[in-house]
Amino acid sequence: MIDTVKFDIRLILTEAQIELIPWSEIKKTLKKGWVTCELFDQTDDTQPRIVYKYKEDNPSKAWLKLELSAPRYLYGSNVYELKQADVLPLLKGLRRYVATKLHIPLSQVPRYDAWEVEKLHICKNFHVGLKVQDYLNLLSGIQKPGGYKTVPYSAADGSKLESVVFQRNKKKNRSVHKFYDKQAELEQKPHYHNQSQHQRDADGLLRYEVELTYDDMRKHSPTRRAIELLTPQTAIAVLQSGLKTLGLTKPIKQASVRSMLEAVNRTGLNVRTKSMLIAFLMELHINGRGYCKKKYSRTTFYDNYNKLKEVLDMDEIHFSDITLPPLKVHKDSFKNKKSRSIGVPAEETTAK
Repeated sequence: MIDTVKFDIRLILTEAQIELIPWSEIKKTLKKGWVTCELFDQTDDTQPRIVYKYKEDNPSKAWLKLELSAPRYLYGSNVYELKQADVLPLLKGLRRYVATKLHIPLSQVPRYDAWEVEKLHICKNFHVGLKVQDYLNLLSGIQKPGGYKTVPYSAADGSKLESVVFQRNKKKNRSVHKFYDKQAELEQKPHYHNQSQHQRDADGLLRYEVELTYDDMRKHSPTRRAIELLTPQTAIAVLQSGLKTLGLTKPIKQASVRSMLEAVNRTGLNVRTKSMLIAFLMELHINGRGYCKKKYSRTTFYDNYNKLKEVLDMDEIHFSDITLPPLKVHKDSFKNKKSRSIGVPAEETTAK
């Protein structure tokens, strides 16, 4: 449900309190007069990072940020999904964590229902077994609407895809959607406690992760409140919307080019229209959607593309000989009791 999250907490420390805290790092910007203090565990990166920034000549002008991977903090690894039952204990525990680390009374730390969210990564594990590469290969050829660029990443030896990222070129409102081989990601990390077990649990997992922008978060909470954003409802809405725009929420009907050509020829369309669609189909297969969108006018491209979708009975046109189950998020995906569930087979993860 949730992986990385950064909270914005309106906590003001006194100068005396600031001096007593054993900060890991302290940085000062002389020109602007800001002091940034960081507190983190150098030997255990599963622990939250605290950043406190204040004006040196006016310590009452300050803010505190608390950043962590929620599942790594709770379970030692983000292979596992955060469940609804874990959210409230997590927030209560983090409030105590802040008080303990800063050596201040718990009453001085604002209640979690007043916390805002500055960064939020929502995710879902799909247990697709041996088809991780098939999904990544499929995704590497998809163009996500909305000005996104498709960026595939391969293993160092080039033997297989490890992730596919969809990101906007513009820095403003730069939301990111990414799919990756969870086991391959873990194999790149340095050794840590229970690594072998986590790698076994990640076998066959395709992770889908969405990095939300401020605008994305405000759609679900105008004030970006933690208690409104860290919910199954928000997670499911974000994930389902992203999957739908990629054409992955319905049965992924795929076919070889040969079967596509046969389907076009079997229609009752006139010869000229068939020839036009076949030519368009071959260009789409050889040069890709991006090339075709540049070559054809917007109207011509979508007329041809939509006609092909209708003829082939496909939500999006994918070229493959492998049939892949749809990727959906069940309405109860994150509502079960506290669990280290790593997901269910993709075809069983359906919305109702």
